[in-house]
Amino acid sequence: MTIADLAERFAAARDESRLAKLAATDSIRSVEDAYCVQEELVKRANNDVRGWKVTALASADQKKYFSLRPVAGPLLGPYVHNAPATVLLSSLVTPLLECEVAFVLGTDLPAQNEPYDRRQIEAAISAVVPVFELADSRVGADGTDLMKLADAMGNGLFVVGRPIADWRNIDLTDIAVALTHNGAAIERGTSARILGNPLLAVIALANAQPLPHPGLRAGQIITTGTCTTPVEVHPGAYAAHFGVLGDVEFIVET
Repeated sequence: MTIADLAERFAAARDESRLAKLAATDSIRSVEDAYCVQEELVKRANNDVRGWKVTALASADQKKYFSLRPVAGPLLGPYVHNAPATVLLSSLVTPLLECEVAFVLGTDLPAQNEPYDRRQIEAAISAVVPVFELADSRVGADGTDLMKLADAMGNGLFVVGRPIADWRNIDLTDIAVALTHNGAAIERGTSARILGNPLLAVIALANAQPLPHPGLRAGQIITTGTCTTPVEVHPGAYAAHFGVLGDVEFIVET
């Protein structure tokens, strides 16, 4: 198995909406190896990285990746949609819907020797935006977490709501989130699930570099993890209300 070969199999599986064809001998042994696969996937997407999804914010989760830091997966351009959007269920494998608070970078955040502090990260953020992630792994249930990290950290599709540029006076610590399907309430959650404040996830990611090319760049969206319990995706209309951050909607067709 080579890095390029594994990336090709992941890309083919995503194109064909199926599990990747992995052999028992295929393995990813480190975060660095997983990021090398991600870089190949980025190349196959014409280097169109719209953002990053961060995970493993807690030390217990970092141990699953044999890591001492959070990890991330790229949000590739072909799979990012502005709300309201219509997506096809048939383009996914076993998707789960997540409601998340994300941040738009106004400036680059390159790796640096000294850790970024909160003031620097706040200055680099141009907007806050409510989003949906349709998480979808092309790795089977028995696959390792590192293998799933290599596969763009299990991103399927990403639906972006309306950015809020005037966000600095908004209390992000406990934004109530309500999810509906065809008008019926199906799930509730809060931004407090993300380290007590999702902004802290951006700080953690900025200080967990290096990331795959191109790193954290202006214009990218950093999504911080689900505020709600993930739910299975079915045909119909989904809407999530994020309080002062507004609503985000999309439709699922077969």
